[in-house]
Amino acid sequence: MTDAPAFDLIVIGSGAAGGWVAKEAAERGLKVLILEAGRALDPVADFPPPDHEGGSRVSILTRVLSILKGQSVQARCMSFTPQTAHLFINDRQNPYTTTPGSRFNWYRSRQVGGRLHLWGRNALRISDLDLKAADADGFGDTWPVTLEDLDPWYTRVEKFLGVTGEPAGIENLPDGSYSGPHPLTKAEQKLMAEMAEKWPDRPATTCRIIHHMTDRRTPPLKAALDSGNAELRTNAVAERIETDPESGRATAVTYVDTTTGARTTVATRAVAAAASTIESVRLLLLSKSARHRNGLGNSSGNLGRYLADHLMVFRAGTLPEIEGMGTNHDPYDFGQQSGIYIPSFRNRHGPEGRDFLRGYSLLGSVGRLEPGWFFMAIGEVLPRADNRVELDSTKRDALGIPVARVTLTHSDNERAMIRDMSAVLKDLSETFGLPDDLLGKEGLVAKLAYKVAGPLVYTPEGALVPGSSIHETGGACMGTDPRRHVLDSENRVYDAPNVYVTDSASFPTNPFHNPGLTIMALSARAGATIARDVKSNRPETGTK
Repeated sequence: MTDAPAFDLIVIGSGAAGGWVAKEAAERGLKVLILEAGRALDPVADFPPPDHEGGSRVSILTRVLSILKGQSVQARCMSFTPQTAHLFINDRQNPYTTTPGSRFNWYRSRQVGGRLHLWGRNALRISDLDLKAADADGFGDTWPVTLEDLDPWYTRVEKFLGVTGEPAGIENLPDGSYSGPHPLTKAEQKLMAEMAEKWPDRPATTCRIIHHMTDRRTPPLKAALDSGNAELRTNAVAERIETDPESGRATAVTYVDTTTGARTTVATRAVAAAASTIESVRLLLLSKSARHRNGLGNSSGNLGRYLADHLMVFRAGTLPEIEGMGTNHDPYDFGQQSGIYIPSFRNRHGPEGRDFLRGYSLLGSVGRLEPGWFFMAIGEVLPRADNRVELDSTKRDALGIPVARVTLTHSDNERAMIRDMSAVLKDLSETFGLPDDLLGKEGLVAKLAYKVAGPLVYTPEGALVPGSSIHETGGACMGTDPRRHVLDSENRVYDAPNVYVTDSASFPTNPFHNPGLTIMALSARAGATIARDVKSNRPETGTK
């Protein structure tokens, strides 16, 4: 007789994916351990109110000082402000590399809840047009799940978290379950009326926004811990998943305590990697063994491949005659920046007069936060095997663990889409009388900073550098063929079926909607699957 593992499931990561896996598994009776690489947050001390009235959310001084302190990449993020700087990692302690000719700004948070404290909270369902895009154009793989498969899990997430929005009946934006309408400013209401008249073929709707976490706690994680079946360990960096040499199945997780440097191995019946796209792939690559020589889950040779991140083109300006929402807003509520969503810029069945495949959406606002406007185009990157995550053979982080090496470049298809995005945003500005004068309102110092920093955040074509949307996907893609795919249709690793990857590393393609809701739905679904799998294989006596 052998002792049973102390835990049925170890979840790596406590953010959007990890919280939902843990919740669903714990509420179904599994004993769950959650490993979070970062620290616990104080709901008061870590979320201080603004120390000034008014002023720009883009603090040049804060960014310069933070670069000197070790946040050279993080300081480039749009969400990086005097109030949020401490919610980003230190790049010196947590480095990564990129291949020559590739640029990638990897924005990271290591803390309980992960990047949910910096999230715009857009909750958008993916349609079958996106899930089956490969059937239409032959590029990449069709998802092994349909909207019908995801619908109950989308609904479960929406009802639990609360989502503001309204049904719109738009083909490539499935309607969801809403707690009430998403409020628009008077200027946005006026703009949407004008869009209905002047852009009838581009239907606009309100954004769909998850309720703000005013108590700074992520509800799914709280639910998991409140179940009495889950334990959270902070400052615990997962180093590798241990596997049985005979079966190849996971047996334990080894993690490093960042406060003491001690390494601990914890036995488990199952593992869920939910650490974010690049970190989950990195962990699988680190978990090589005699049986898994090229990384856990890499018998196909595709572990780490098909990395993608949304294209993003930005345009903004001032409207002095518009009364904004004021400056007494919650500086951690990024969802309040979103007002209008237009999802219809898409080539459904081919180029249709445009020289690119797939498509993009527009998200923006008028009269929020400051008396001005912004719109960003968010576009799909086609899946390509040479965009990938690897382990750097020479560089290690502060814990001595090999770092991720990222390659992500744009193809002719992405460059053509960027040109179209820029043209449409220019048309929007001119058609609806929105002055394109973002830099015009800034002082000399800010203008100089934009000029100096521009090459760090923009591509030559005018899009933000890959990584900037914080919508990384791919690297451990799900699919129906174990010879080509890393995961099956229920997020199991083919080579080790008691290991699951539930975050956006599992995405076969990079649909242009915000991936947050789909990450949560897949993770909730996986949590239920894990509970079923573990219970069906769990010995009653502690023996196998």
